[in-house]
Amino acid sequence: MLTISKPLSSTQAQTYHAKEFTAAEQNYWKQEDIIQGEWRGQLAEKFELSGAVGGQEFARLAEGQHPQTGEQLVRHRAVHEYKTEDGRTVTPVEHRAGWDATFSAPKSVSLTALVGGDSEVREAHRKAVAFALAELERYTQVRIGGNNPPETTGRFVAATFEHDTARPVGGYAAPQLHTHAVVFNMTECEDGTIRALQPRSLFETQQFATAVYQSHLTYQLRSLGYEIEPGRSGAPEIKGYSQEYLDASSPRRQQIVEAVARSGFSGPEAAQIAAHNTRDGKQILSPREVVAAHRQIAAEFGNQADTVIAEARSRRQEQARENPPDERKQQVNSAVTFARDKGFEREAVLDERAILVDAMRKGMGEMTYPEVRAGFEARVRSGEFREVSHDGKAAARSFTTAGTIQAEKEIIASVREGQHRSPQLMSVQDAIPLTEARQQLNQTQRKAIEQILTSRDQIQGLQGSAGSGKTSTLSAIRLGAEQNGYVVEGFAPTSRAAHQLRDAGISADTLQGFLARARVQDAPGRRHLYMVDESSLASTEQMRDFLRRISKEDKVLLIGDVRQHQGVDAGKPFEQLQQSGMQTAILDRIVRQKDPELLRAVEHLSKNQTEAGLQMLQQQGRVTEIVDPEQRISAIAKAYAMHPEKTIIVSPDNASRRAINQAVRQTLQSLGRLDAEDRSINVLTPRSDMTGADRAWAARYQPGDVLHYIRGSKELGIEGGSYAEVIAATPKDNLVTIRKSDGELVTYDPSRLHGISAYKEIEREFAIGDRVQLTAPNRDLQVANRDLGTLKSFDDAGRITLRMDSGKDVSFDPRDMRHFDHGYAVTSYSAQGLTSERVLVNMDIEVHPELINGRFAYVSVSRASQEAQIFTNDASNLAESLSRDVSKTSAIPAPRPELIQDRAETRSIGLGHALSH
Repeated sequence: MLTISKPLSSTQAQTYHAKEFTAAEQNYWKQEDIIQGEWRGQLAEKFELSGAVGGQEFARLAEGQHPQTGEQLVRHRAVHEYKTEDGRTVTPVEHRAGWDATFSAPKSVSLTALVGGDSEVREAHRKAVAFALAELERYTQVRIGGNNPPETTGRFVAATFEHDTARPVGGYAAPQLHTHAVVFNMTECEDGTIRALQPRSLFETQQFATAVYQSHLTYQLRSLGYEIEPGRSGAPEIKGYSQEYLDASSPRRQQIVEAVARSGFSGPEAAQIAAHNTRDGKQILSPREVVAAHRQIAAEFGNQADTVIAEARSRRQEQARENPPDERKQQVNSAVTFARDKGFEREAVLDERAILVDAMRKGMGEMTYPEVRAGFEARVRSGEFREVSHDGKAAARSFTTAGTIQAEKEIIASVREGQHRSPQLMSVQDAIPLTEARQQLNQTQRKAIEQILTSRDQIQGLQGSAGSGKTSTLSAIRLGAEQNGYVVEGFAPTSRAAHQLRDAGISADTLQGFLARARVQDAPGRRHLYMVDESSLASTEQMRDFLRRISKEDKVLLIGDVRQHQGVDAGKPFEQLQQSGMQTAILDRIVRQKDPELLRAVEHLSKNQTEAGLQMLQQQGRVTEIVDPEQRISAIAKAYAMHPEKTIIVSPDNASRRAINQAVRQTLQSLGRLDAEDRSINVLTPRSDMTGADRAWAARYQPGDVLHYIRGSKELGIEGGSYAEVIAATPKDNLVTIRKSDGELVTYDPSRLHGISAYKEIEREFAIGDRVQLTAPNRDLQVANRDLGTLKSFDDAGRITLRMDSGKDVSFDPRDMRHFDHGYAVTSYSAQGLTSERVLVNMDIEVHPELINGRFAYVSVSRASQEAQIFTNDASNLAESLSRDVSKTSAIPAPRPELIQDRAETRSIGLGHALSH
């Protein structure tokens, strides 16, 4: 895989060059006086750099100078110390010399090349690195400065150094084949000038370059006769090594894993921090000592590398020739189709690198990267993939599909065709008395109700800020519509939102349930008002299918908040329809927050004024900085335990959520507020990484996965609603073997079954008094996904009784209903729709930074009616992190703002005239 370091200063780069990159002790298997290194990149050719990397040229490039003449090409920024508002002295880094991009071979590949001595495997690694580095270069961008977008140049200069041992742990330097590529901080613009790199382009291409490296490496290894299987992290591993030997040869990895576990977090950022904090100094050992240690461990595990190599050489002699061209073309097409289906299920517009990554992973080892790109470009020329213009900042092209464009056009057309052509739900003369009779409504609510009831548009929107009194507003609209003969039905993308519609007296179901049902012919003259709550969570496909089922006599009210979280699947139809001129009533007077200062901060967050909102929260003393994650989690747990009633904790990712839940439980048990006796229960957690395309591909299933068959299969003898465990997957034949609850084994092609959800089984400890969150809806229990309750009791048979926050009790056998977890901390997605007096929010900007954004801040803080407290690792940079935009994309660009304004003013004038008479 490829990892990219934080920027190296010129001093750091030159020190690494002398003491790390070129040091003889870094390369025991090819011992020389010095590791020469190689020049790479199109800019290296321009500078006439070739062959070994010289110290003087390296130093000059690190300083931003011409490697031959010493001319200063990249101007250094002046470095000045400064003090922050809280009095801390900050010393900015000196000139950024570049970045260390390190390509690391999978452990089994290192053992085969180094311990087994197969030089062809080492050469395969070199070729894969060269290939991937060229693709990393393809997307290089230049930093222009000011408000100018970066320019894609596709040129850089890099120095590569190949090493074969990891950092020592306890004096042992494990075999680890890897290549450092120092990418210098300069690139060439179209006009020939040399400027500094835009580093974002490197990090955005990191996953793509990793996939190119792994794809090219896998293809070469298979051509050498090696059998490949996916490893723990999904990287290709050579088959034939025991996990015990791989672990024994990876003490450095184990050291990092243990450090990450102690931190309570997960992900690449957490691993990078742990790697830095656990570094041992490089020890200078003789080649004989290092090789002897490697041989000793190999012998303890039966010299597996020797056996793997012998079998590969035997297999290579018997290996059939490559597949015929037609078959290879079909395989490439299949891989690109998989990438299309997988990617566009969740996004309307994709970076070409994301499409190519999925295609390479689907065809791993069966085809080359050039074949995959050629197959993709052929589909672009055919019109299947449509290039989308962007703001000029992206390093790569962006694409959508013809089908996505058509779906978006269809829903926009549905709204426009129904404008000014539909009867009013209620006349103006009746609407005003309806609202005036409800003294509890504020002026904003009255205006919204009157606008919706008197509109002559078939489809309209209600944009409601969090905590703006939506339930009472919808209740009044329902009453007005029913008085005029409309049947009011509600739908929502989530079961919880459907429950909230019922709180407004509206008969409601999930949107998915409505779309899955066969259409029933209504009686003549029967008219409906369909309310779709949480419309911002609906996908383009759902919205299109829903609007297709609406009769001309029906009316639709789409309800949501474009500032809260968007759906998992592709599109943002609620926001797109507003941008395209859908008449939308505004409900923006927030009534949830009872504390005036907290209310002002939430109002800023609701208007996307994130930095201003956060500054207010900081000034109010609602932001606490605790750098150490363990100490921060402990502080959150103690704060919760002080006032557990009507308090929720919000954290961005599931790993930190689980860590906080565990810390809270320990704190409550130590205080005697939670029963001391724990009971171990196996629960199910969704495999949210699997899309519909993934579920049709056997390679994505893992032994131990639990599958829920919503529809079932008569042919296979799988009942609808049943569960089964994955026993094995055979990717070559695309087959999955499962064990049903009665013990019967069934093998089938997953591409032929639909309506399947995949889960992982995990062990949790529960005690009487625990807060519990349900993680799936259950019709029998009449509970919704994400509902919260408190564990009231266990009976002698092991059944659980929960007292739900709604006040009702539900009982179930946890062996049958396994969709629940601890409910002290929830993610912000789960928090959307909740209200609590007090909210504690965990905001770590280093771990999963992509989850720390304006939507997260708005949803999390706005849950609180009385008090909100933020705990972060970096208060000074929190505002910048939270200002990050994470909006969904749409295939059709939004119309010009002035056109939307003209339409809005026209409707407003017309409505105002009508209401005044």
